[in-house]
Amino acid sequence: MKKFSVLIPLVAALLSCSVSGTPPLQKEFGDDAYFFMALQAADEGDGEKAIRFFKTARDSKGASEIISRKSAESLVLLGNVLERNESAVFLSQKYGDDGALLSASRELFRQKEYSTIIKITENVNFKNSPNELIKIRFNSMLEKRDSRFDHEYFLWMISRPISSDHIELYQKFLAEKIENFKRRQDEAAREYERELQARIEDWKKDWAEQNPEKSVEEIDESEIPKTFEGLSLESVEIPITEEQMIIDYRVNVFRKKYHEAMMLSDGIVRLYEEQSGPESTIDIDDQVLSDLGKAHLYGTDDYYSSAHIFDELSKKLEDEKAFYANFYAARLYDKGGRYQKTATARFRTALSLTKIPEKSDNCLWYLLNFALKNSTEGAIEILGEYGPKINSEVYFDDFFDSLSVLLLSHKKWDEFCKIRKIEGLKLSDETRSRFAYISGRLIEKGLAKTSGDPKNPEIRKAEAADAFSEALLGNGDLYYKVCALERLGISDETLVESAILNGHDADFPTEAGEADILMSGYAKFGFPNRVYSEWLSNREKISAGGSALASEFLFKCARHDPKYATQSLRIASRARISASGKVGRDFLERVYPRFFEEDVSEVCEKNGIPESVLYALVRTESFFDPSISSVAGAAGLTQLMAATAKDEARKLKMDDDFDILDPRTNLELGAHYLSSLIGRVEGNVPILALFAYNGGLTNVRRWISASKRNWATAGKIPENPAGVSLDIFLETVPFSETRGYGRQLVAGAAVYGWLYYGINPADQVRALMYAKEVGGEE
Repeated sequence: MKKFSVLIPLVAALLSCSVSGTPPLQKEFGDDAYFFMALQAADEGDGEKAIRFFKTARDSKGASEIISRKSAESLVLLGNVLERNESAVFLSQKYGDDGALLSASRELFRQKEYSTIIKITENVNFKNSPNELIKIRFNSMLEKRDSRFDHEYFLWMISRPISSDHIELYQKFLAEKIENFKRRQDEAAREYERELQARIEDWKKDWAEQNPEKSVEEIDESEIPKTFEGLSLESVEIPITEEQMIIDYRVNVFRKKYHEAMMLSDGIVRLYEEQSGPESTIDIDDQVLSDLGKAHLYGTDDYYSSAHIFDELSKKLEDEKAFYANFYAARLYDKGGRYQKTATARFRTALSLTKIPEKSDNCLWYLLNFALKNSTEGAIEILGEYGPKINSEVYFDDFFDSLSVLLLSHKKWDEFCKIRKIEGLKLSDETRSRFAYISGRLIEKGLAKTSGDPKNPEIRKAEAADAFSEALLGNGDLYYKVCALERLGISDETLVESAILNGHDADFPTEAGEADILMSGYAKFGFPNRVYSEWLSNREKISAGGSALASEFLFKCARHDPKYATQSLRIASRARISASGKVGRDFLERVYPRFFEEDVSEVCEKNGIPESVLYALVRTESFFDPSISSVAGAAGLTQLMAATAKDEARKLKMDDDFDILDPRTNLELGAHYLSSLIGRVEGNVPILALFAYNGGLTNVRRWISASKRNWATAGKIPENPAGVSLDIFLETVPFSETRGYGRQLVAGAAVYGWLYYGINPADQVRALMYAKEVGGEE
C-alpha cells in the first residue's frame, strides 16, 4: 500500500471550509492533486481543464490507485458523446469489476450503446453483482432482442432474494413474452394466408383445365373453396415452461400472493423431487425452496399436511437443500401448535445439515424463540448446547433482550447468573454488558443467589462489584458503563475518563489507507459537499482516523451551513463505535456536539431542564437535523407530533401559523412539553418523563401500575415510584423501542454532563433515575 502522510494527528489537522492555496497542496498531494484540481475546474465550468487534469491523474504512475480510478470514473461524465463513450470503455476494460462496469454502463445506456453494454457485462454474476448493473444489461438485451435474455433473466430470478428491480424487469419480461406471442401469431396468420392463396390459385388452374371454354374471370366467387384439406390456421400459445413457472412462483411469494403461489406448489415440489434424477432439466437454487416454505407457512391452514410434504421432500435432497425442508417443516409444526417435540427435532436436524453460518444462525434463532414460547428453562438449555456455536453474536441481541424481559418479569433472577456462566456462550458486547449489569443489581438487592454464603454481605457485595466491573470495562453499551459507574460509586476523574473514552474493537481499518486520501483531499481543497457521500461509499475502507478527520471538517463547515451538522455527527458516531482504544475528548465532542447552543441554553433555562438532558434528547430524536420528519409524522429537532406541537404552542401563546421545523420554535415546544411531562409523572423522575415522551404518558402510568403489582410479591420493600429501582424497571418496559430510547437518553445525558458541565456521570444517572424524595438507594 502506498505510504500516505497527509493524515497527521487530528489535533494538528486544523481544517477549514476555505480552499488553501493550490501550489502548497499540489506539493503535499503530489500527482493526486490533479484529481482535486480537476474538481475545482469542473465547479468553475472549465470543462477542458477538468478533462485534462482528470486524465493526468488517471494516467499518472505517481497517483494513488483510488485517485486514478476516481478520475477514470469522472471522465465518463465529461466531454462530448464520443469522449464519454471512450472513457466508459476504458474504465470497464482497465478495472472490470462491478463498480467500474456499473459506472461505464450507466453512461453507455444513456447514449444507447446497447451492444457495447452487452459485450462488457458478459460475465456479470447474477448472484452477487449489483441489481442495477444487471438491469442495465437486461434492458440493453431487450433493446437488441438478444435471444439469451429469457434464460439469463431466469438465472437472476432464482439466485438471490426478489427485489423491486426483479419485479420491474418481470413486467418487461411478460411484455416481451406477449410481444413474441403476437409476432408468432401474426407470422402464423401470414403463412396461412400465403398457403391459402397458393391453394386457391391451384384450384383455379384445375378449374380452367376442366372448363377450357370459359375464362377464369367467369368463376363465381361462391364456388371458390374457403378451406382445403390439411390446411388450417395453427394455434399459437404462450408456452408455460418450468422456468416460467418458477419465475411466476417467486413473484407471487414476493407480492405475498401466497394462495396463488400454493396453486403452483405441487409443480415446484415435483421439480425438487426430480432434480437429482436422470430426467432433471434444471437446477433450482435454494431461494426457490425458501419461497416454497413461505408459501406453505402463509398460504394454507393445514400446517400438518404441509409439514409432512417437507418431511418427505427432505429425504430426497442433499444436505444444504434438506436443511430448508427440515427448517420449514419445523416452523410448520410450530405453527400447527401441537407438535412441539417434532418441531424441535426438525430444527435440530436442520442445524446438523448446514455448514453455512448465516443459515445456522437463522435456524438457531427460530429454535431459541420457539423454545422461549414454552419456557425460559428450555431456551436456556438450548443455549447451553448451541450457544458456543453462534456465528454472529449481534444477530441474537433481540432474542436476549426478550429473554431478559421474561426472566425479570417472572422473577427468575438466578437465571441471569446462570446464563453468564455458560461455558463458551457467544454474546455480543451489548448483551454481555446488559446481563452483567442486571446480574450485579439482582445480586446487590439480594434477589439472585451468590456463589458463596448467601448470608455473607461481603460476598454479595464483592460478586455484585465483579459484575458491575464487567459491564464497565467491556466494550458494551455506554448506558451500562455509566450505570456501573454509579453503582460502584466511582468519582475518580481518571477512571471516569477511561470508561467513557475507551472505544470498541475496531471494524474499520486501523491504519490510514488510500481511501483516506479522498477524505483529506476533499477537506484540504474545500469540497464539503462531497465528503459524506464519499464516506458512505467507501466507509469500510476509510480508517477510524480518516472518518474522524472528515467529521471534524464537516463540523467546522456546519458553522456556515447547518446541513453539515448531521453529516458530521453520523460519521463521528460510526467512527466512535469502531475506534480501537481511547479517543480524545475533542473527538468525543464531535460525537456529542452542541449544535444550536444559544437556543438550547435559553429554552432550558426558561423551562428548568438541564441542558445535558435536552441535548441528549435532540441527539437521540433527530441527530440535530431540523428538517427531519418521521414516518409517523413527528417533525423537527425534538420530533414532536403535529397535535402535540399545536397543544404546546397554544399553551405558549404562539401564533397559529408557527413553523414546527424552525429550530428555535421546535426546541421551545419540545422543552416545554418535556418539562410538563416531568411535572406529571410519579415522583417527578426525569427518566419516566422521557419514557412518556417516547411511549406516551398513559402507557407509562399503566406500566408503573403493573410493575408495582408485580414487584409487590418479591418479598422486598417496594421502591418508589415503580415498586423496583428504575434501572430494573427500564429493563421490563414492554416496548423495546422505549427501552432502547431510555438507555440512549441516560447515556447521552451522562456524556454531555461530563463533557461540558463538569457533572460526574454517577451524579447524572442519579438525577435522571431516582425520585427526588428517595434521593438514591443503598
